[in-house]
Amino acid sequence: MDEGIPRLPERQLLEHRDFLGLDYPSLYMCKPKRGVKRDESKETYKLPHRLIEKKRRDRINECIAQLKDLLPEHLKLTTLGHLEKAVVLELTLKHLKALTALTEQQHQKIVALQNGKRS
Repeated sequence: MDEGIPRLPERQLLEHRDFLGLDYPSLYMCKPKRGVKRDESKETYKLPHRLIEKKRRDRINECIAQLKDLLPEHLKLTTLGHLEKAVVLELTLKHLKALTALTEQQHQKIVALQNGKRS
């Protein structure tokens, strides 16, 4: 043991000063499971993680492709060439905001017409 680290009696709460001079990464090291080598457990984790990430990216790309198909042609023509994912998202937001404003105007006209008929 390191002689610079004071030994504490059992069940005593540690304070910040008790950790001074300690190597913090060593405090957070996890012990590998018994019977499983560290390299093997890392590899068994990587494969499912890669598949999950690939499926997530594929879903995102599919949704962006569907958004691109839903965009009106005049918005697609505002950019030259290939539409990047970020551009597709920006154009979709622009289109949704325009549709929302149009819907709100139409709603206000309907309410005004209904109020006019009542009076």
